[in-house]
Amino acid sequence: MPRSQESNVRPLLAKPADALTVGGAGICWMPMRRTLIQTLGAGGACLLLLAPLAPSLRAADGNVGDQIVLAIIVSRHGVRAPLQPNEALARYSARAWPEWEVKPAIQTPRGNQLVGYMGDYYRARFMRSGLLSGDPATDGPLVYIRADNDQRTIETGRIIGKALVPVGEPDVHPAPGGTFDPLFQPYRAHVGHPDLQLAEAAVLGRLGGDPQSIDAAFAPQLAELRGILWGGAPAQGPLAEGEHSRVSEGTKHYLVSISGPIQAAEVCVDGFILEYADGKADADVGWGKVDGKVLTDLLALHDFFFDLADRTYYLAQVNGSNLASHIVDTLEQAASGDPVPGAIGPSGEKIVVLAGHDSNLASLGGLLGMNWWIPGTQMNPTLPGSALVFELWRKGGEKDAYFVRTSYVSGTLEQLRTAAPLSLASPPALAPIFIPGCGGDAPNFDATLPDFIRQARKVIAPSFTEAEP
Repeated sequence: MPRSQESNVRPLLAKPADALTVGGAGICWMPMRRTLIQTLGAGGACLLLLAPLAPSLRAADGNVGDQIVLAIIVSRHGVRAPLQPNEALARYSARAWPEWEVKPAIQTPRGNQLVGYMGDYYRARFMRSGLLSGDPATDGPLVYIRADNDQRTIETGRIIGKALVPVGEPDVHPAPGGTFDPLFQPYRAHVGHPDLQLAEAAVLGRLGGDPQSIDAAFAPQLAELRGILWGGAPAQGPLAEGEHSRVSEGTKHYLVSISGPIQAAEVCVDGFILEYADGKADADVGWGKVDGKVLTDLLALHDFFFDLADRTYYLAQVNGSNLASHIVDTLEQAASGDPVPGAIGPSGEKIVVLAGHDSNLASLGGLLGMNWWIPGTQMNPTLPGSALVFELWRKGGEKDAYFVRTSYVSGTLEQLRTAAPLSLASPPALAPIFIPGCGGDAPNFDATLPDFIRQARKVIAPSFTEAEP
């Protein structure tokens, strides 16, 4: 499906600078570690502020003495309009789809608002843990934002950054427009040489070699979806009775081609999720037939498609190895305190925001064997604005003892529907994640950093990585 390359965000800095400049109403983030030199007024008075960098523990986030060092937020973008125009979606239903106030694939004003609420929560959470101080002059240089170069991902990175450091405009680092970013879209960026026949076999092998087993297993949900889309009339197109799901060799856009009822269901249910989360009138969410309960039922179709297309192990290696490799490099850099080749952002950052897509969350999940679940969803949701968060902690009293804590964070369907502000008192849903091969005990399933690195390097395929992020 085509991706929009529109962007209304201008990166302010191409590389780290050594001061944060303040003038008039505008403030630009410029990475600096220990001081702020602020020029005030025409008289040129200067104020020197010293800011301690070592965060302190907050008991709500870890054991006494433990210290958070870094948080990597791998976020899906916020609510957007469907990727396809209504003219293309017409083949899936008997009635016209609702109109959107923005063009296809563009993040909506409501989507911007919801992403801002997630950013507000992150700021409160990391201030509580001591990762952020709450002083923009201190915190600005410690936040690094990388985004895919779509409008919706750049806006998501910008808005999260603005919430984390609520002054001025953050420096967002996207790839050049008109290109595919190897970090977020490695297959389209031609990272490595995937075996398309092996990719097809990997998916078919999960289905007993028969894609029609999908249609049988999800017959109740498909019937429910047909009723919503076509009313009492016979369904047409890929959802017509007698049509079957198919798996075939991939194209230049997708590593494997999955078509038929399950692919049509993913497109339509995605539309319902977007309508519901965008706060559209009840009559415009599945033509008045999709409430929270129905949407949760239909998510089984949506999430299973992503399970096949992105979480299947070989596909996850192709599409997740590069991102996972650079996440590992970034964690190693934070633990060592020295620059590490392949790390995202310069040494000394405290929060790294990676604004991408649902496919990025699913690929990382499939690659590392991660599963998550929050109330009101099916397993492994990738809701708008949700994120996988990798936190690096230093164990109290042990100089070089680090551990990694991983979680899925998302507004619930109800929080998205009502545009509920998020805070420590009213947080989004959070699911701690156990990573096979390195995960520790409940409730947080912390993995020691050496174990996490060893397990990640075991599943990352070097042939699908690049040296630079």
